Amino acid sequence: MQLHGSGVVLMHKTNIKTMKKSILILSVLAVCTSLFSQEREYRTLLDNQDLRISGLGGPFMQFTTVAGEFGHMMGGGGAVLLNNFFFGGYGLGLTNAIPDYVNDNTSDRLTLGHGGFWLGYALFGEKPIHVTFSSMIGWGEFGIMQYDGYYPFVRDQIFVMIPTVEIELNLTRYFRIGAGASFNIYTMMDEGMHGYSNGDLSSPGGFLSFKFGWF
Repeated sequence: MQLHGSGVVLMHKTNIKTMKKSILILSVLAVCTSLFSQEREYRTLLDNQDLRISGLGGPFMQFTTVAGEFGHMMGGGGAVLLNNFFFGGYGLGLTNAIPDYVNDNTSDRLTLGHGGFWLGYALFGEKPIHVTFSSMIGWGEFGIMQYDGYYPFVRDQIFVMIPTVEIELNLTRYFRIGAGASFNIYTMMDEGMHGYSNGDLSSPGGFLSFKFGWF
């Protein structure tokens, strides 16, 4: 009986130890499950409290030279504004008549237009007067048109990059005006097709912009 009682006591102690281990394991599992089941904060690149998202747009113009003659380019653009950085699209085209002097067809006139991406950055844009750097990167068409025609009878595809720097004035919270300088870089012209080259179009110019938005 004594041996039998010792066995019962030993079995009882073993069961208690097993129960304690089981309770400890279950407790650890419960804590881990609770930690992983909690809703985790989902973060994105736009969660920055200092990031302000708005938009801008408006007309702009360029005063430059095309084939050695004065050229007035008119267009506009629209963009998403992230604090002082903006990106969007633009369109720009020649508005004045430039005769085809290269081919001695002065009754014909040149055509030029392009559009594409517009991006830039306003350095200290919250200041009343600041500097803005931007660039237009696009593609379009150079052509020669009869003076009384509607479509160019000579057409050539072009690729253009126009880096620009402006001095901008914040006239109101919703309106800025900028004036500065740009440089037209034209490429991909077929120089043997019409007598004009990339160098005939690539030139510096003045730039004037009117931007409306929430700045």
